[in-house]
Amino acid sequence: MELEVLVVTMGQEDCSLADKMNLKCRTVIANQCGRWGYAEDHGRVRMLSSDTVGVGTNRNFTLQLATADILLFADDDITYYDSSMEPVLEAFRQFPKADVIFFGIDMTREGKVFDKRRNKVRRVHLWNALRYGAARMAIRREAVIKHRLSFSTLFGGGCPYGSGEDTVFIRDCFRAGLRAYSHDYVLGACAKDSSTWFSGYHDKYFYDWGATVACAFPKGKHFIKWYFALKFRKKTGVPVRSIFRQMNRGIRGYQKLQPYSQEEKYV
Repeated sequence: MELEVLVVTMGQEDCSLADKMNLKCRTVIANQCGRWGYAEDHGRVRMLSSDTVGVGTNRNFTLQLATADILLFADDDITYYDSSMEPVLEAFRQFPKADVIFFGIDMTREGKVFDKRRNKVRRVHLWNALRYGAARMAIRREAVIKHRLSFSTLFGGGCPYGSGEDTVFIRDCFRAGLRAYSHDYVLGACAKDSSTWFSGYHDKYFYDWGATVACAFPKGKHFIKWYFALKFRKKTGVPVRSIFRQMNRGIRGYQKLQPYSQEEKYV
């Protein structure tokens, strides 16, 4: 059983990002930099550069290039604790029926851990898996191929709706019947000193989440929006009524695939 780490990034000149992330295992990098190109580092690291935009497109490039049995999604702001990623493979040996495993991660600011996101070792289902992002997720490549899984190009940084791509992908995994677990191994440290896509909890942020809910839960969207609205209220301090207003606009806007800049009719 082999593993590949699938990294999405922007503006890279060469394959050295893998070393900066402390990755000594097989690595695939999708690099959006305004030009097309391909590079390798001794066959261990492969990097496809493109002039595309959108994190969904970038993650899909890594899936297309991947050849290993187990695939670990990654962002370029993570430094991994075990460069070989052997603990990830060991987790799949521990749960041979698992298609997906979510791992822990440390969040850092100015080099100091401010949030330790730890997991219990257990089976997880859709209702308790949405807390995890793709960068904490490993999946069997066989499941990706069998169920033709891919990331939406509508959601996430650089897309019409600026967030929610992980939620939609995780929903798709459960819709396909994949078996998922959480594991207590901690992958590494994720630096949160800055973000290439997050610009604050403004109206567009909640609008985009309304569109995410409409896409991921078309039948239960008006119930699920309560979960997200209360979650965001606790996290941001923004009144629930204001969050609801923008999420409802996003739900309606998604029906016509209208991004926030085109939703004037809902004001």
